Amino acid sequence: MKLIKEAEFLTRGYGRTGGKDNRRQQRARMLAFAEHCASLGAHSFGQVGRNHVISYWKVHRALSPATAYSHWLAIRELWRLAGKSGVPPEPRTARTVEPD
Repeated sequence: MKLIKEAEFLTRGYGRTGGKDNRRQQRARMLAFAEHCASLGAHSFGQVGRNHVISYWKVHRALSPATAYSHWLAIRELWRLAGKSGVPPEPRTARTVEPD
């Protein structure tokens, strides 16, 4: 629950500038990612890492490449707002999956 409140606090000012509809959608995606991480047992963003992002992509495999990219942009922005280094893993689409 603390993680969700932390995400709400970090993203509170995010929707104040820029395109309002897009910012609202992106903030909703950020909070959905935070809820996913909290369901996996993370209590703060210090405990969130690559494995949480990969788990999120596995749960959301059915997303179209464009929608998955939008989710990734939201997660990347949340990553930046939380002060985490690097960038989160990108979703693996049908184009990026190597054949067996």
